Amino acid sequence: MPCPRAGKVGILSFVKRLLSSLPDPRVRRSLGASVADGALWALMYGFSEYFILPFALFFGANALQTSLVQGMGQLGVAIAQLVGATLVARYARRRRLSRITVAFHAASWAAVFLAAALTGNPWTIVVFYSLGLFVANLSSPGWLSWMNDLVPMGIRGSFWGKRNLILGLVQFVSIALAGLALRAAQPRGQTLLAFGILFGLASLCRGGGVVALGLQHEPAMEREAPGTRQGFLAFLSGLPGNNLGRFVLFSVLTTFSVNLMGPVLPVYLLKSLGLDYFSYTVVTMVSMVLSFLAMGYWGPLTDRYGNRRILRVSSAMLFVFPLGWIISRSVPTMLAFQVLAGFVWAGVNLSTTNYLFDSVERPRMASTMANYNALNNICAFAGSLSGGILATAVAGLDLPFLAPRNLEIIFALSATLRLLVYLTLGKGFKEVREVEPSPSVRALYIYGPFIKVTDFLRALGARDKDGGSSPGP
Repeated sequence: MPCPRAGKVGILSFVKRLLSSLPDPRVRRSLGASVADGALWALMYGFSEYFILPFALFFGANALQTSLVQGMGQLGVAIAQLVGATLVARYARRRRLSRITVAFHAASWAAVFLAAALTGNPWTIVVFYSLGLFVANLSSPGWLSWMNDLVPMGIRGSFWGKRNLILGLVQFVSIALAGLALRAAQPRGQTLLAFGILFGLASLCRGGGVVALGLQHEPAMEREAPGTRQGFLAFLSGLPGNNLGRFVLFSVLTTFSVNLMGPVLPVYLLKSLGLDYFSYTVVTMVSMVLSFLAMGYWGPLTDRYGNRRILRVSSAMLFVFPLGWIISRSVPTMLAFQVLAGFVWAGVNLSTTNYLFDSVERPRMASTMANYNALNNICAFAGSLSGGILATAVAGLDLPFLAPRNLEIIFALSATLRLLVYLTLGKGFKEVREVEPSPSVRALYIYGPFIKVTDFLRALGARDKDGGSSPGP
């Protein structure tokens, strides 16, 4: 698809044009409010959740404790998904439940900071961070069902791609500001004060989501017929025998292999390589921000060529990125790998979510998404915990050719498992809707991005030549 002219059609105006084509004004207003809700969440994430592991390290957390900060949060999310599916099936009040849990999540950030600051104990971070994620995700199955009802199938890729692009830009700003604040505070001995201000801002931003959710229309929920709701154990037992189940196995085992290195990466960058807070922020932020930016590229492609094709093309590259951490010792090299990683992860994350939306019937959306998210987070927890245990085990090995703590061993294991999952399970599921024939991998990875960039630069030059741009679409 051609890139819209810079200036005449910016990101926000593109979203407005996309939503203006929808006939129902309630849907247009609701999806606009959903973008605002996402932006407030992105501010919260950039000010606090992105720095939760450095916050734990500030209080002396070791590799096992950092793995538990992340891992217990993932386990809490898994349990919350199952409990949340039961709540939404029983009460069918998706908006009300979402607003209650978001308000609690906002308050939890104040609790995380105050408990750690008053006690100096990193275990309090594990407890309150996990509790906040648990309550926040009680509404996740209902929210996904709600959004699936609101977003028409024909624009899912475009809408979620552009929404996530906006979230990425907001995250970029908030993470950069937070990183600069921590960098300025560190030599002055005011790091704790900086964390306190950032976590306070996070609490306020998350609380603003309560208002944004209240502006969204909630369609009547289609409930599953009595006695037909699939429980978690039944969901597990049916995985190998159907197309969706084979996709789920591929997805959750990829999650396990990725999370092996998730909680140890901050330890590697901050402790083994000695990066300061700002360098750590820049290096780790690039992938995330590029991921959101690239969703604007992958989104229309998933609509045209199918989510399976984009998932296969993008996930084939995942094993490369742990190897990048092994060979990278300078910030510029890390940044180069992170740019590619962000581009690839955009395709993986967007096509995974949309494949689930396309594969599940509306009445079963909440329960199926709850079961999937629970299993996915259990695998993430298992990966994080395994990574922490392995990090403790390899730290004492005498391997002078590796960085202190020998965490490159875990990176190599993660890369191997990612490749094995792709080779053994990547072909096990099929596309579930009619799509256009896909171009080659070279076209998707090289020609397509090149055309996007050149179109953008050409449009930018045209805008400057015209002396600026008019507001709006």
